[in-house]
Amino acid sequence: MTVSLVRFASLPSRPWGSNSGRAKDLASGPLDSTGSPAWRLSAATVEKSGPFTLFPGADRITVPVEGELLLLNVDGTEHAMERLRPLRYPGDVPVQASLPTGEVTVLNTLVNRDGYGAAVMVVELSKKISPSLGPDQFLVLLQGSARAVFDGGDVTEELEMLDTVAGGAEQPQVLGRGFAAVVSFYPVD
Repeated sequence: MTVSLVRFASLPSRPWGSNSGRAKDLASGPLDSTGSPAWRLSAATVEKSGPFTLFPGADRITVPVEGELLLLNVDGTEHAMERLRPLRYPGDVPVQASLPTGEVTVLNTLVNRDGYGAAVMVVELSKKISPSLGPDQFLVLLQGSARAVFDGGDVTEELEMLDTVAGGAEQPQVLGRGFAAVVSFYPVD
């Protein structure tokens, strides 16, 4: 049995953009023909207004998870992004971020569109809703309290904010109250 739990607090961070903030990689997929991960899941702080990094041939989904408001101008169209609302957009178009209410933390997915797709669903955790995670699925705790149950209930781990549970054949389950992002990556033809 393998417990697939990524503790956000223990991950190293790296700068992104022109010192626009810090990012932590939560999970990444197989390498593509260029030697880059075919998909990536990360969390990043957006500490100052400015451009997002361009990713030619990629698609992105961004979900604000902390902070009040993120304004993204995606290729000339402005999107007012509130907490826990995903936005899908191409990674190879100009994106300008503005922070009218201060720093924001976001959950990001990035996929090489020639090989993979991604879906992000923000779910409410409750007594009636306790997601089970299959292969290439991840759950990231965004708000509240939860615990991950592995190996049919033999192993239980309490989750902190932005901790990530990786799915697999054993289909770990997450129980609690609050909100989480369920992220799925899948190959495309």
